[in-house]
Amino acid sequence: MEATDIYLRIKQAREHSGLTQSSLAILVGVKRSSANQWESSILRKEPSTGNLIKIAEITGVSFEWLATGRGEMMWGKIKESTAEYNPLTPREILLLKLFKNLPERKQKALLDFLSGS
Repeated sequence: MEATDIYLRIKQAREHSGLTQSSLAILVGVKRSSANQWESSILRKEPSTGNLIKIAEITGVSFEWLATGRGEMMWGKIKESTAEYNPLTPREILLLKLFKNLPERKQKALLDFLSGS
């Protein structure tokens, strides 16, 4: 992979974190089509710097690696050795974000369902 293949690094970071394009788009705050374009070898539409920072934070990869291909993919040993560094996984963050957007009655129904009530 060349340093210019940012679309491949975005896809690799997303897949490494276990997210779909739709999930990543929701967490970044863009349309799914944008996330799709970021990973397209044909369209090669790069995210803004602000969105690239968000992608790095959400997926837990190094911004420098994501943006340039230089350095280590992961933020280093801090992420692996410190549980409080990022206590929620990207999927948990997505679940919370989606839950917050539900009407209160649907939140209650979901909580009842999950708790077996």
